[in-house]
Amino acid sequence: MAALDDDGAVVGFLAATLTGEPGDRAVRIRVQQHAACADGGRMTYRRMYQALAQRLVAIGCFEHSVVVAAEHRDTVQSLVELGFGMDQIKGLRSLTPPASGTEAALRPAGADDLPRVVDLVWELQRFHADAPMLSPAVIDLLALRDDMSAAIADENRLVLLAESDDGPAGLMVVDPDHRTPGAATIGIAVVTTALRGRALGTSLLSGAVAWAAERGFDVLTAGWTSANLVSDAFWRGHGFAPVRYTLTRRIDPRVAWADSRLSRGDLFPGL
Repeated sequence: MAALDDDGAVVGFLAATLTGEPGDRAVRIRVQQHAACADGGRMTYRRMYQALAQRLVAIGCFEHSVVVAAEHRDTVQSLVELGFGMDQIKGLRSLTPPASGTEAALRPAGADDLPRVVDLVWELQRFHADAPMLSPAVIDLLALRDDMSAAIADENRLVLLAESDDGPAGLMVVDPDHRTPGAATIGIAVVTTALRGRALGTSLLSGAVAWAAERGFDVLTAGWTSANLVSDAFWRGHGFAPVRYTLTRRIDPRVAWADSRLSRGDLFPGL
């Protein structure tokens, strides 16, 4: 979708990528898929999204996400005014070691740790179902197990465990960040509920920073849900500055049949 000014010059563009198989209700607009000239940018975004949203809803896409660079505050505001809300945050920090955590023992996970690794990730998913995140704890455990098994065996990935008296109590998974040059990224991070507040997360972060530095990375990134109060406080408190936001709008699917173009007689025969 392109926006033109009165002289026919392009002043903005907006494109969308379906995120799954045909019939998937979600669509994502990536950082490189949208832009508008600063002069008149708010109205440009409003008109482009009006046209694009009509087409997306027509093919059954009712969840629209837009990734925006954090410094583009005007674009964020324009999307909020269109009904989008903050969903995900991507943060970045240097590889300066964080303040010391506990003296918890850290070690890479081995194949025998796979059941406990899966348990910790499942606990994380259940946590995200609590308020204020309220995300359904729906996860493909077989796919999760396969991915964690592959990560444990991959020398280019780190599955780091923090030990407690009762065994592994914290987990951090680190991978190369293929979207940020020179960066490693933390994909999964969890400390079991009973041991939160004892700086196990800081210890895990120290291990992740050391691993990234040893492998020649320049920075470390992490993503978190904006409404996750625990994660938001942890990542920001440990030096992760937001560099990208994902804003999401979920549309009531009844719009597909409760169409404003239908007459009252279509909806309420005889009235």
